[in-house]
Amino acid sequence: MEKLLARLERRFGRYAPEGIILWMVGISGALHLLVFAKPEALQLLWLDPDAVSNGEVWRVFTFLFAPVGQVTGTSLIWTALGLWFLHTMGSALEAQWGSFRFDLFVFLGALATLAVGFLVGPVPGRYVAAALLLAFAVEFPEYEVLLIILPVKVKYLGIFSGALMVYALVTGDVGTRASVGVALGDFLLFCGSTLRARMRGAGVTRRKSVPAFAPPARKTRVCAKCGKSDADDPNLEFRVCDCQEKCGGKLTEYCLEHARAH
Repeated sequence: MEKLLARLERRFGRYAPEGIILWMVGISGALHLLVFAKPEALQLLWLDPDAVSNGEVWRVFTFLFAPVGQVTGTSLIWTALGLWFLHTMGSALEAQWGSFRFDLFVFLGALATLAVGFLVGPVPGRYVAAALLLAFAVEFPEYEVLLIILPVKVKYLGIFSGALMVYALVTGDVGTRASVGVALGDFLLFCGSTLRARMRGAGVTRRKSVPAFAPPARKTRVCAKCGKSDADDPNLEFRVCDCQEKCGGKLTEYCLEHARAH
């Protein structure tokens, strides 16, 4: 999968829009405010294949961001906190993966959810965001979230969210099962190798010099062309290439500048 993503990014990465998480957060916030002002609008936002075929085409888009129930003043506060956390997760994943891979993760999950919605009937769109939480928990397991006054590592939130998704997969209706199955498939497609690596390393004893609360050391990324590394510039972006012409088919890392012209 990594080689395929590297090839796709090398060919189409320049066209990937940046910062789509801002649009996701903004649209979701706007729809929550709309339902708060006009509760009757909620029924017009969910995915309904029959309604779409009758001309209500906006549903194929809005169901991904619509509230799951009526919005109250109190729930708006929790929604604002949830959207802030969604922006944090999306921004971190985009910085970690690059815009192309992050965009592909989101769009594949959304399009697959839409597709199964037309196959089996109305489906919830919230599990696309749930898959994003799982991905964030795998990539940044030691990140801490403050729940009221208690700091909780995001890996535990990921485990809890994953357990809820499995429960919904077992006990939910056909639409829910299809939506959860798509979200879990999207997550495993992009994060399966990282998840396996994390699980293999879970039993490794830490060195005494490393405090128990310290996150695992991250490998320094070095550009094979110019020798720059993320130790020199933490904001330096890298891409992976495995072309036969210059890389001999081996996964090779380049900084963004030389990835596009090496």
